[in-house]
Amino acid sequence: MVEAPPIKHMPDGSSQISWNPSELLTNYERLLRLYIDQLQKKDEFNPYQPISSIFLKLFSPLFLMRFLKRAALFLKVPNTLRQDLVGGAIILQELERLNDQTLHGVAQCNRINYRRLLQRSVFGWLPKLTGIVVLLLSVAKTIKESVGTDIFAAVPSAVWHYLVLFAVGLLLGSILSLVILLPRVLLVRALDDLIAITVALRGTPKPER
Repeated sequence: MVEAPPIKHMPDGSSQISWNPSELLTNYERLLRLYIDQLQKKDEFNPYQPISSIFLKLFSPLFLMRFLKRAALFLKVPNTLRQDLVGGAIILQELERLNDQTLHGVAQCNRINYRRLLQRSVFGWLPKLTGIVVLLLSVAKTIKESVGTDIFAAVPSAVWHYLVLFAVGLLLGSILSLVILLPRVLLVRALDDLIAITVALRGTPKPER
């Protein structure tokens, strides 16, 4: 896949993204990249940075002091948008340039991206796996009550050993998935909120989710 060319920035910080219909997918990726760039420049407290970076910053006394100052400001003015949509001004400028049809296309790209990110994360596959486990336990319980045979008692100890290793690996994989994908899922969700703000200002119906 050919990498998208870098974004050219105007003096006011906005980009020169050409929103041609045939380039919608490429420009949607540029929009995400622009948002990530703005987050890295604007605020050290942005909630969409890697969880490992936030964890390391907690060991800095200066960071903790700035964080507590920010928390005190929130208690005075309970505005979550100051934090959750930080760096969104440039994105709103980009979205304002779009006509209704192109904005609808961007909204659909973001909706699909958000859904697929959820499917790849622990939020997508863990409920399915939990459902399979519950189904197997229910089948085993039904067999024991109707036939009197305990399936789990017939399972060799070696199999239980591998099942325990599988469970540990699954837990570690779930944590890794949460650490890696959660900030990205939240970032795409924030972009959806910025699109909703743009649509609301125009007074046009928001595309159905």
